[in-house]
Amino acid sequence: MQSLNSKSQSTARSDDKDKPVILAVIPAFNEEANIREILGQVSRYVNSIIVIDDGSCDSTFREAALENVKVIRNRRNMGKGAALKRGFIECLACNPDIIITLDADGQHDPAEIPKLLKPIENEEADIVIGSRYDKNSPMEIPIVRRIGLSMINLMNKTLVRSNVTDTQSGFRAYGKSVLNIMLNYDSTGYGLETEQLARAELYGFRIMEVPVSIRYKDLENTSKKNSVLHGANILSTILKIAVERRPLLFFGLAGIILLGFAIITSWDMLLIFNKTRYFSIPLALITVGLALIGSLLILISFVLHALRGIRERCSINY
Repeated sequence: MQSLNSKSQSTARSDDKDKPVILAVIPAFNEEANIREILGQVSRYVNSIIVIDDGSCDSTFREAALENVKVIRNRRNMGKGAALKRGFIECLACNPDIIITLDADGQHDPAEIPKLLKPIENEEADIVIGSRYDKNSPMEIPIVRRIGLSMINLMNKTLVRSNVTDTQSGFRAYGKSVLNIMLNYDSTGYGLETEQLARAELYGFRIMEVPVSIRYKDLENTSKKNSVLHGANILSTILKIAVERRPLLFFGLAGIILLGFAIITSWDMLLIFNKTRYFSIPLALITVGLALIGSLLILISFVLHALRGIRERCSINY
């Protein structure tokens, strides 16, 4: 494991006191072909870089270590969310003013880092996202990927009610005031971007999107995970957040529907008994089961709604 470039960091603090200390966190998985070039470009815009080698089975760790940056190695692949969290924790020990995150595969252009830094430096935003969907962003996204991302963004806007147009962009900048909060997410995979945005909006942080370019056509293996599993991971995170935010709608509505079915089955049971004097035990069991589950779901929805209110009040007081 390499140490942070303490000389450059101390120089930034002593000679350029008015300039923010900027750290970059780069998760990498089997990126031996790209990592050194990316690190060389990123180093022009930040004080220090932390690379998280997320269980690579190639020479990613060795190649990154040659660039005199701090390299943290996971013994096995833990997922992007887990890797970034570990990088954030390491960054906090250095007390940075801004953290930049970007992918190691060359999709993001490090030359655009200043575009993400500017709104935070000007105190216009707490979090800045490099958006691929801005009208001024050059579009180079394959059609299949574009459709998938559009569906995810639509679901995120509908269920989570987020106004961010590119919820899955990993090219981001975080101001100092949000770093501790941005660590509090549960997703170990690609759902972290969505979860972070939901938490940022809950706390009222200012989120800004800036147009960035994106490379896909001349890169190989930009996706290290099966696209179906990738999408499922993100969608499960969206659904989880939606349920947490609106428990009355999801649990409460499901409970009411089940109670409605319980009423229907009980009515059928009474009609049968009235005509034949036969008491249907199967229908009775179904009715009781539906009624119990429906009532339980409604109770859970009220409990979760109350807990959500407490959590939101705590976030406001934060």
